[in-house]
Amino acid sequence: MGYVVLHLSKATGTDAGMSSHIERRIHPANADVSMTYLNEELVEFPQGVTNRTEAIQHRLDTAGLQRKIGKNQVRAIRVLLSGSPDDMKRIQQTGQLNAWCMDTCG
Repeated sequence: MGYVVLHLSKATGTDAGMSSHIERRIHPANADVSMTYLNEELVEFPQGVTNRTEAIQHRLDTAGLQRKIGKNQVRAIRVLLSGSPDDMKRIQQTGQLNAWCMDTCG
């Protein structure tokens, strides 16, 4: 039986390293680059915002905060939901991953 893991982590500073990873400007050794087309954007950026780092700053600028945010304070919470490797491989091998994406991603 597989498992699901929910990761929550604090993002301090500009979080540019994680933004590069999420936006696929860098490619980790364990990632299959040929599957990148299956990525799906779940959150639309506000008009004039072009990347995740700008989106975080835009949210802070427009949140109505009354005090300055320190450099060491949390600026965002990262949320990552993942499944067991065996389950993910099974979903891919049975063609369900591509079928799901075609149904939901357009």
